[in-house]
Amino acid sequence: MWGRTSVGKLAMAEVIRIAESASEAPSTLPQNTEAEAALLGALMIDNRLVEDVQLKLRPHHFFEPLHGRIYEAILRLTDSNRIANPVTLKPLFDTDEGMKEVGGPAYLAQLTGSGAAVIGARDFAAQIYDLALLRALVGVGRELVEGALDTSEDVAPLAQIERAESELYKVAEEGGAEGKAKSFGEAAMASIRSAEAALNRGGGLTGITTGFTGLNGRIGGLQRSDLIIVAGRPGMGKSALATNMAFATAERFLQDQSDGIEPAKSAGAPAAIFSLEMSAEQLVTRVLSEQSQVTAEQIRTGNIGRQEFASSLAPQIGCTASRFTSTTRPA
Repeated sequence: MWGRTSVGKLAMAEVIRIAESASEAPSTLPQNTEAEAALLGALMIDNRLVEDVQLKLRPHHFFEPLHGRIYEAILRLTDSNRIANPVTLKPLFDTDEGMKEVGGPAYLAQLTGSGAAVIGARDFAAQIYDLALLRALVGVGRELVEGALDTSEDVAPLAQIERAESELYKVAEEGGAEGKAKSFGEAAMASIRSAEAALNRGGGLTGITTGFTGLNGRIGGLQRSDLIIVAGRPGMGKSALATNMAFATAERFLQDQSDGIEPAKSAGAPAAIFSLEMSAEQLVTRVLSEQSQVTAEQIRTGNIGRQEFASSLAPQIGCTASRFTSTTRPA
């Protein structure tokens, strides 16, 4: 949500905006200082709430720098098994310039002005985190625009694209990981659910099908948590293997859909291929050739009889179009 949003009618002291918080005008970046103040107050009222938010929320996620420093101090005290409240935090902020601008350490007591904030502490933390990610996206976007407008002699568009991709990946990486430790019981339940899924599918398949029975039997299918790298010398069939697997998993997904199986329980999945060396037409020609038993050379040159086209190739065009997505750089 952009700008300030309501956090409920809390009977707490008015949040004082800190001049040094950012060079941006308040309305230009996603932020909610009321949620930040409410969360800090809740944490000081009930230190047990720290355990619910500290794994995901970091001091730099706060829009107001002072709020981030207060949060960091609360974490330090609670991590050392000490109570974090306005009294114990006061000595840590006696010389803090940002605290002086809002009236001194008495601001800490103002933050605890309403016990009602304790109820929504987790929601406040989630919103602060989400808004921090949005601000990060805004920063990446602005840098990308400024770099694209630079027409100096030293401009390197490809380097700018790579840098933007790297920055976006950092934002996505931070937003995608829960960072939560799992107990042995939780991990064991996940393992049991995988075994149950394999049993329900006839055995041997706990993830997404590869289309190859032998390979499924070895690895249990493609697992969502795995990064699989297929390596080999040129011409050994790496691309052929990848396209066959993509087609097989997409085909199984549509088959399960037609059988009334929920997507979450399907042994297939929608598939996309990203290629830097082959165009979309080349990839699809390869898929059509593999599925229709018509060589790629025959398809490209049109060296195929009309009867063979109607019986072998045309049916594959109809079914493949709805099952396979290919995304490539322009040839």
